[in-house]
Amino acid sequence: MKSYIFSILFLFLSINSYAQNQVGLIPQINSSFKIGDSWKVNTKLEGRQLFFQNPYPDHLKEAEFERVDAELIATTSLDPLHALGGGYLIRRSNRSFTHRFIQQYSITQKLRSSRMSHRFRTDQTLDKDEALQWRLRYRLSLEKPLNGLELDPGEFYLKLTNEYLGILQDSEGNLEIRGLASLGYDLSDQNRVETGIDYRMEKVMDPTVTHKLFLSIGLYHSF
Repeated sequence: MKSYIFSILFLFLSINSYAQNQVGLIPQINSSFKIGDSWKVNTKLEGRQLFFQNPYPDHLKEAEFERVDAELIATTSLDPLHALGGGYLIRRSNRSFTHRFIQQYSITQKLRSSRMSHRFRTDQTLDKDEALQWRLRYRLSLEKPLNGLELDPGEFYLKLTNEYLGILQDSEGNLEIRGLASLGYDLSDQNRVETGIDYRMEKVMDPTVTHKLFLSIGLYHSF
């Protein structure tokens, strides 16, 4: 556990030393509940605090609270492995609102001592004074308990996530790559907490690639 904390601190210090584009914090609260036998609703409230930007726009500060998101996704199980869903996200940033409509399809595979998930998602983003943005996303995630074959209350687990996003806006395309490594703790059957490193490489097809590194802290509750 100590080595994990020191690794996080080392990565943040390294980013500052090499003057990467953004370093910050992403706190989030997630909750989920079931409706009937096949429907499930997930809600997420997420913020983003920037501690370091280099370079940063003239009208902004090096450190700022960038945005807050509220998201709701409803999914229905097609069978034990496959689910189909859709939802809506609203974002508050720079004194304006952004609206996003989401459609997704997911596959969950239960392995011997872990769980692997594939998520295919499309979304459409409406922002003031900007063209409609379309995104096609694929996310692969792996969750594994650190003790034994099954996760029990009072135990730690590891979560690894890799995501690729194709972006189309105003007839111009681009690519974004994300990676997340988290250490989770199962507080009870209904509550979990996770913390980890969230790295994002944006505008991959541009001459100047944007690098972002965040400390992610999440609370999860299921009703």
